[in-house]
Amino acid sequence: MTGTFSPAIPVYLGAALSYRFPGQSSWTNSNSTQRIFPGSANVTVPLNLSPTPLIEQSSIAIEIYASSVPPGATIWLRWGASSAPSLVVVPMSDYEGLFPANIITVQDRAGNIPPYFYLDAAPPNNYVVVKAFVFSALGTTEIQQGRVNMTIHDPNGRPVRGATNLTMSIATSTSPYEFIAAWSYPSNSTQGTYLVYIDMVDSQGNLVYSFRGPGGTFGLVPPGFVPFPYNILPYLVVAGVGGIGTVGGVFYYRRRSKSYLAPFGHFNTLTAGELDGGTVSIEGNTGSGKTILSEQLMFEDLKRGRPCIFVSTSDFPSNVRSGMKSMGLEVKGYEQSGLLTFVDGYSAEAGQESTEKFSVPSIGDLTTLGMKISSSLPPQRSKGTSLYFDSLVPLASKTKPESIVSFVQSIGAKMKGIGGKAVFTLGPSVDPMVQKQLEDMSDCVVQMEAFEERGVRRRRLKIAKLRARRHQEGWNVFAIEDGKGIIFYSKKPKT
Repeated sequence: MTGTFSPAIPVYLGAALSYRFPGQSSWTNSNSTQRIFPGSANVTVPLNLSPTPLIEQSSIAIEIYASSVPPGATIWLRWGASSAPSLVVVPMSDYEGLFPANIITVQDRAGNIPPYFYLDAAPPNNYVVVKAFVFSALGTTEIQQGRVNMTIHDPNGRPVRGATNLTMSIATSTSPYEFIAAWSYPSNSTQGTYLVYIDMVDSQGNLVYSFRGPGGTFGLVPPGFVPFPYNILPYLVVAGVGGIGTVGGVFYYRRRSKSYLAPFGHFNTLTAGELDGGTVSIEGNTGSGKTILSEQLMFEDLKRGRPCIFVSTSDFPSNVRSGMKSMGLEVKGYEQSGLLTFVDGYSAEAGQESTEKFSVPSIGDLTTLGMKISSSLPPQRSKGTSLYFDSLVPLASKTKPESIVSFVQSIGAKMKGIGGKAVFTLGPSVDPMVQKQLEDMSDCVVQMEAFEERGVRRRRLKIAKLRARRHQEGWNVFAIEDGKGIIFYSKKPKT
């Protein structure tokens, strides 16, 4: 900065940073000035900025000006010249992250999501594939010039060889951007639980986001591994009887265990009776049976003459009807009698016109969705009506996490107020904080899991929470059969 100055009049260099959200005409400004003196000098003008949550397509403007310039004075501003390096530093954060928030996927090479991997797997079946969806408010160029790195930690907390600060490959060119990395684990790896860490580095080398869980875990297990509690079920603990081994004076011997097939009514044995009014959360990974469980619970209500509303956000209602029919759950008669009503939250998202009496143009509009649910209550006989909502997962990308919690709380209270229950299904892609809040407010929490055991696909569930009632704890194995739905494996014969 050079010029001719009058010593009697101070001159100031001013700077302003302004931002404007998309669609708005007014700017929000932050200004500051710095006095300058005769002669050449480098000038720094700091601006005090409060953290500002910008959104995509926001506009930012930088302004530099001189004020109180005396008459006849001349000021030259050398900006960007080699003799006068110039720059604007705008501290930013949270402009990159995972989408949905804090969620990554651990798969095998076939795209399945197993809870663990066998150490004796032969190449190429010994690959752990990690996928992450990333958003960037600064667009594709920033994503391509930056890096997304993956590090896998073994059960002892040490980074593993071949997956330490490994740069993930970008697989898509539109937001959210899919990143993929794979680790080929050696057969002599330490058995136990492994953790996946994700770090995002921007084009300037700044660490802008780190993922450290929850989630992002997998297990490496030896051949023949059987998960808890199945690894202890076939054993009896006896004293003073010879067996295959002893620990602390207690003897164990293995017996051939028997299991009996039990129809869906066995579920009421697990819950010590029918589920009363309130909020029920059904959680589980992909393929664990969340939808069929909610459908069978609803069918039991319909058989008892209780009105039901089914909100479908993951499939067309027509597919829900046909799927239930294939499981022996024919609902046509209940619809004709007015006991069952569908609310279509899927067709509009799929770009098709709904054929249902009740539908919503967008599942992200929770106000309209709540109004449609209220409108679908059977007139003159709404008492005892229950709501079945499958699923909350599509809402995660359409609305704020706190809005989902508020919506579930409001709908659950409404259904409980008329003597019914509200049943919601949710998967692992729902924000962990949202899931925790839903569990806290729920009267009942059912956890389900699909897993592989010695190459065989299996399913199990447990009642993780049931307010004010004693219930059976622990996992219960079940199967899904055409024409029958859920069939439990019970240790006691059905009488």
